[in-house]
Amino acid sequence: MAHEPLSLADAIDVIRGEIGKARIRAEVLGEEIRFNVGTVELEVLVQLTRGGKGENDVVLEVVEAGGSKGGDTHRITFPLTPVFEPRS
Repeated sequence: MAHEPLSLADAIDVIRGEIGKARIRAEVLGEEIRFNVGTVELEVLVQLTRGGKGENDVVLEVVEAGGSKGGDTHRITFPLTPVFEPRS
């Protein structure tokens, strides 16, 4: 079954959501042991292709493990440092 391409923004949204769910779950369950979230190292394999809405548009897609549409892939790694806003 073919999957829709995942954008880098979507990948970061998934990570943000999972960290948020874990934080809320720990609060709701009153967990005694909690973890501070430090820097999250994100490494993704991406592929740059032409084919957005215009003929010169470049599209960056996160490549699934073991899958590529052909062409070169690039590994990028960058840190994400979570910032928790106080709840109202």
